[in-house]
Amino acid sequence: MTASSLRNKEPQFMKRVASSSVRKQKFLSFFYVSCILTLSMVFSGVKPKPVLGAETILISYGPLEFSLPVSSLENFAKTGEVDRDLSFYARFIREDGLARLREFLQRRLDVSPVVVSQLTYAPIGEEVLERLGTVIRSGRTLNGFYALRAALILAAADPEGMTMINIMRKFPTSEIRISANQLLQLQNQFITLFNYQKAAVNAVSQVGEKEAAATPKIPLPGDFQKPGRFRFSQRTLQLTRNIQSSGRSNSPHSFRVELYIPEGLSQPAPVVVISHGLGSDPKAFSYLGEHLASHGFVAVLPQHIGSDATRRQALLLGITRSSVDRREFVDRPLDVKYTLDELERLSRSELAGKINLQQIGVIGHSFGGYTALALVGAKFNQARIAQECNDRQITLNASYFLQCLAVDLPPLTENLSDPRIKAAIALNPLTSIVFGPEGMSKIQAPTMILGGSADIIASVVEEQIQPFIWMQNSDKYLTVIIPSGHAAADRFDGTDQAPQPNTLGFLLAGQDPKLARDYIKGLSLVFMQAYLNDRSEYKGFLNAAFAQSISRKPLQLDLIRSLTPEELEQSFGGRPPLPIIPKPITVNNSR
Repeated sequence: MTASSLRNKEPQFMKRVASSSVRKQKFLSFFYVSCILTLSMVFSGVKPKPVLGAETILISYGPLEFSLPVSSLENFAKTGEVDRDLSFYARFIREDGLARLREFLQRRLDVSPVVVSQLTYAPIGEEVLERLGTVIRSGRTLNGFYALRAALILAAADPEGMTMINIMRKFPTSEIRISANQLLQLQNQFITLFNYQKAAVNAVSQVGEKEAAATPKIPLPGDFQKPGRFRFSQRTLQLTRNIQSSGRSNSPHSFRVELYIPEGLSQPAPVVVISHGLGSDPKAFSYLGEHLASHGFVAVLPQHIGSDATRRQALLLGITRSSVDRREFVDRPLDVKYTLDELERLSRSELAGKINLQQIGVIGHSFGGYTALALVGAKFNQARIAQECNDRQITLNASYFLQCLAVDLPPLTENLSDPRIKAAIALNPLTSIVFGPEGMSKIQAPTMILGGSADIIASVVEEQIQPFIWMQNSDKYLTVIIPSGHAAADRFDGTDQAPQPNTLGFLLAGQDPKLARDYIKGLSLVFMQAYLNDRSEYKGFLNAAFAQSISRKPLQLDLIRSLTPEELEQSFGGRPPLPIIPKPITVNNSR
């Protein structure tokens, strides 16, 4: 039964969802909320996982059935005591596993019930819940779809907040049934995937050590993370282009573009376009635009209407059921291309002598990382999308659900690349399905891919490390920040204040996001100086030794120039659970 068919049978009381304004939250917060239910099965180390229920958890294993009172888990979370009921399961857990289980049960996630309710009614959220509901059921044969949704919303609304214990308390049935066979299968797959991710990150660090040892040490001429010597002005453009929308042509599409223009240069400045991520906006990357402008680059920050903060707010207020317009996979690169066309026009008038459109680079974060790679030549891969998105496999890669929204797009007729763009940096990009190895191999321009080892949205292995291997261009770079998260680059709250531990912001951004942003400022400046200003001396800093020289606790910075499948396999100790080179496309992409 699909999420769509389940919706048709939903009781009316389940459809009453609060509708009110909320503070800014990341759309992708729901992916963590939903994944937390499944990941709890892994971290505790228990074979029949006693982590969900109302009064009693029933675990079926073939013809056998075991029970565990929720009160046993609640008492264990509060006191650490393993009572008689829990002791049967505790025999299967090592002591450190019990400690992790208790910590996990106590952990509180601060998230608005309105955010949870709206996101669990969004199509992507429904798909996640429907998959979880096949394992966590509200009856002997009933998918747990609605019970999970209700428990999440009610727990978020409770003053005690969203903890695993509170989610259990709010589960709307007296018994919860968990299939041990499916649960054990999930557990084994998740543990293997986690181990492979750790091994892949270690492989990058090991290669970095080797490359650094073989690289001559070059003294740094200055601190690339500090502001430059140029003053700059800021202005806003309001642009409108015609797009095809809902089968209608020539529909007006208006968006704004923020410009940061350095002053006092003796020649026109090169251009760097910065593309924000899903649910964000240009001001979240003003820190990077200002930094580049202070060093003599024109920073161009377009707004992507179909996937920006306005769209996120519309989702939270119930105005729309989707976090992103599917057309954004096409419209985002076209927004940038149209912006460059307009800048060419302005360069002949009011921006004459200030802007050099022969030297253009692009930086993008998350969905903006996809945008940057598409602009620099990665080919949008509808055949790969059709194949992967019809293969419903277990994944820890939450970006899978976003990428698979593109499966419903009609055959692409637009050219998304732009030959004017000479170099690209993709921060936490989406790549594995929308491009695949076939699309990533088309990139020819100098390209840097950056990932975070603690990214719970766009898996560093599937979206950055393995796709780096697929690239065939000679000037390619892979950077990993350990243990940075998905949202570290995005200053969506407008401040550099670090999020509190165990909060949603911390889980999305990871440790010390300000330090991660400092790394990004330094890497972006060096990369764009090397490839837009043709400063050969800066190319000498794009290596593992430079990364080590600026790396400091608590975030390790690794930068490598090459990586092979054999090095990944050696680090993992065998064949990885994910194919390093995905299986060839076999689906027919004709429509």
